[in-house]
Amino acid sequence: MSPNKKRKLDAPLAPLHLSAFAARKALATSSLRDSKSQNDQVYPKGVQAETNPVSFELPDSGTQARYGISSLQVMSEESGTNRTFMDLDETTQLSSSESRAKSPEIPVERPSITLSSFKPSKDTVRTLRDGTLSIRLAPGERLVIIGQFEISVQKGQITVMGSILRPSKRLYRVFAPSSHSLPVIRCLATDTESAELRLYPFKAGLRSLEFLSPLFGKLWNEGPSPLGSEYTDLVQKSKGATFQVLFSSDDGYPKAYLQPLISPPEWNEVLATCSIPSGQNPRAIMVCGPKSSGKSTFGKFLVNRLLSNSTDPSQTKQRIKPRGVALLDLDPGQPEYSPPGQLSLVYILEPNFGPSFTHPVPNAKSKVIRSHTTAAISPSFDPNLYMACVSDLFAHYRNLLSTEPNCPLVINTPGWVLGTGLEILVELITQIRPSDIIYMSQDGPVEVVDSLREAAHSTAVLTLPSQVSEFTTRTASHLRTMQSMSYFHQDSSKNAGLSWNSLPLTSIPPWEIRYSGENPGLLGVICYGEQPPPNLLAESINGSLVAVVVIDDMAAIPGWTLEGEETESAKQSHEEFMKTDDTEIRIFNQHSPQPHNLERPLIIRTPDEELPYFNPSNAISLDPTYSHSIGLALVRGIDVARRRLQVLTPITASVIEDITQAGKSIVLVNGKLDTPGWAYIEELTQKNYSDKATRKQLPGAKDNMDEEFSEVEGTEARDVNEHRILGDGFQNTPWVEKLEGSHGRGVGARVWRVRRDLGRNGDGSD
Repeated sequence: MSPNKKRKLDAPLAPLHLSAFAARKALATSSLRDSKSQNDQVYPKGVQAETNPVSFELPDSGTQARYGISSLQVMSEESGTNRTFMDLDETTQLSSSESRAKSPEIPVERPSITLSSFKPSKDTVRTLRDGTLSIRLAPGERLVIIGQFEISVQKGQITVMGSILRPSKRLYRVFAPSSHSLPVIRCLATDTESAELRLYPFKAGLRSLEFLSPLFGKLWNEGPSPLGSEYTDLVQKSKGATFQVLFSSDDGYPKAYLQPLISPPEWNEVLATCSIPSGQNPRAIMVCGPKSSGKSTFGKFLVNRLLSNSTDPSQTKQRIKPRGVALLDLDPGQPEYSPPGQLSLVYILEPNFGPSFTHPVPNAKSKVIRSHTTAAISPSFDPNLYMACVSDLFAHYRNLLSTEPNCPLVINTPGWVLGTGLEILVELITQIRPSDIIYMSQDGPVEVVDSLREAAHSTAVLTLPSQVSEFTTRTASHLRTMQSMSYFHQDSSKNAGLSWNSLPLTSIPPWEIRYSGENPGLLGVICYGEQPPPNLLAESINGSLVAVVVIDDMAAIPGWTLEGEETESAKQSHEEFMKTDDTEIRIFNQHSPQPHNLERPLIIRTPDEELPYFNPSNAISLDPTYSHSIGLALVRGIDVARRRLQVLTPITASVIEDITQAGKSIVLVNGKLDTPGWAYIEELTQKNYSDKATRKQLPGAKDNMDEEFSEVEGTEARDVNEHRILGDGFQNTPWVEKLEGSHGRGVGARVWRVRRDLGRNGDGSD
């Protein structure tokens, strides 16, 4: 083709025919210039409007990125290719250079804050044997520590998370990870004498879970000295240091955001008021509010304060039986003393100094009186079943008052305060009639607070400021995962408090439940919510979490018959009347069909595995009045030939033996709990850490890794690195399949990138 076209060098340029993308980008750029000039007029020279100072960092970029164990998304220059132009507002589009300058990957310098006002010296610090540290706090001084330790008071008194600790030989365990605000140990300025305390290092195995999940990484102390590098001359270095005193936020991890746990003055005033007994009846304090407002934190402070007032300080030399506190934990998403998906009534006898994943079950001194499963992490899954469970737990609290007449009650509620969530809160107030109602937000919504006050009648509804939290390294989903891992990795072989093991669940021998034949160990499997067909039941429960429910009475099963006739207890299981002091509460199980409408048989067998399955056509749920939950189990596999169901559970053998000797049946409940993806990749993550440790010992290993990373970019680099780290040897790992390249992946599995139109001229010229 002959070049017939000639360029006119001096001619004015014709207007370009831009594509839609290029035109909108040009418009956005001009809008930014206009807004920038306006900002220069509004803000004085040298003053900038605050944008988004928070930057996120993934705990690990290897296994975590591949298997989806973390839901944090980092918007960086590499991952920005995953976003299309329509994901952003037009007025916020930036050029490549501007977006790179504004990228949240660039760390934002945070000001250093003072954490501990305690000043170590030879007179205030002593090192005892086995790494024990003796510290003397003057009135008004505070101490912030990261790590795991035990604390005892030798002289004076201190306050920790609402609890007042006085001299005794008792040791209190404290878990202070960087994922949460760090507890503050104070000697009050109003005290007349200094407080002498001792800090004991201890290892319970919780830190070893870091080798199974990156969510447990970078949570604890790293320094060899309990006082840090600045005061090494005052204490002896120890390789087994499990805690470190932090004097400023710069003493921790370089990229960690450390902050103290602050109790506002409004909180302290209400804590002091609620800890005082009122009248003849014990207090029933209900804590409610929106999500992430500090309900669990305030409830923890409140329980600790109530336990501190259980004994008379003037009679500390006498042996007084401690009075406990009842906790009605009604938040299935973030429970305090149970795995996710459960509601429980716990009788607490010792203070709580740690996040929920540090005590997935109560310690030996406290106990769970009764618990129920909702098979979901939200009351929205089945509000009627939720309220039936609450009513039964409250009835058991009233029974507890017969033996502990002065036991106060603290009620923790979920953060669902709108729509049906508000109706649930109103119903709780109507049934329980708490003496104190605390709403953890001063920003409303106004209609929610008004509805609560209307339901409370003469009871005052106090509003408190929400907990201030500028940054968190773990989301709610992460904390549920950590809670579940902590629950399943309990080490029941040790009796001295809670302890954990670091063995992957795939390496632990499972329980075998015989579900067919004479005297089976399982009555059946019931599904809440979605009802899979019988031929898909095995696929639905294999590799999932199920609740282990004990049937106290066969009336717990709606429509259960005896010799062809319905039992009287079964007829009454749907309509119960519970008498309180001045209110008759009618409980009607509306979510279950009436017995005469149920299809028979109530329990059928799956076609291939012959699993006992509650008839999915009925869509019933167990009555909490005649049943209770004892924990969770992970279905490890199904041995069809031997008719065995293999499960992993931390439930002890003694509990199972007691149930068997009592002649009670067990039902496994499947619902809408989180998929235990963490359990599938524990062995892979452990191998990942082992390979990293091995490669660090090889000469030039780091240089080779850097060269390999320089050849690829973005997500592909993480995939290549991951394949190289994991290697072979995991073909027999359950639930996990190793994929090479795009083999076995769907069309939309790979990263999609926007094809950028460079805006060439419409006439096709170069």
